[in-house]
Amino acid sequence: MQIEMITTGPIQENCYVVMDEATHDAIIVDPGEDAPRIVATIEHMGAQPHAIVNTHCHFDHVGAVSALQKKYEIPFYIHPADQEMLENASLAASRFGMTIEQPQVDKFIAEGETVKVGGAELSVRFTPGHCPGHIILVGDGFALVGDVLFAGGVGRTDFPGTSWDVLSQSIKHQLLTLPDDTVVFPGHGASTTIGRERRTNSFLQDL
Repeated sequence: MQIEMITTGPIQENCYVVMDEATHDAIIVDPGEDAPRIVATIEHMGAQPHAIVNTHCHFDHVGAVSALQKKYEIPFYIHPADQEMLENASLAASRFGMTIEQPQVDKFIAEGETVKVGGAELSVRFTPGHCPGHIILVGDGFALVGDVLFAGGVGRTDFPGTSWDVLSQSIKHQLLTLPDDTVVFPGHGASTTIGRERRTNSFLQDL
């Protein structure tokens, strides 16, 4: 599996293009901004995207969704509990002086489902706490975790719709149950591993 990261927008959000190298079938995960750069990466990879999948719908993760939907004529997947967040994305962006085209969801996905990428399947795990409908995508040896876990940090829980109690349980039961060598691709910042965060992330020491 080939995974390319594109850091987008003023909030430096990470978009990922996940491609099966054998078939070139791909998905786009969390396209926050900078659609032309995402398209350039897709073309450089020779990828053939069939869906956009968002870990959650905070405005900094959805700004390029509409442009990519139109470019590739592909559906947009989210967890149903983030529908309201998606509907408010354009308004939320305006509060930060940003303008985004309001995306429209095509399909809901939930815990226990899978997202196919060529011959591989990514498992959907429900991980609320930072966002009501947050999910992560778990593949063979890696996890795309959005804003649940960062290198040395965790998702914010200091605004409406968030909860440290809920987020900590998501991390404990959905991430810390993964093997230590699982590569973690977060929504902001550098990649890490489950083992490294288990050992060094101060937020996880009591989990």
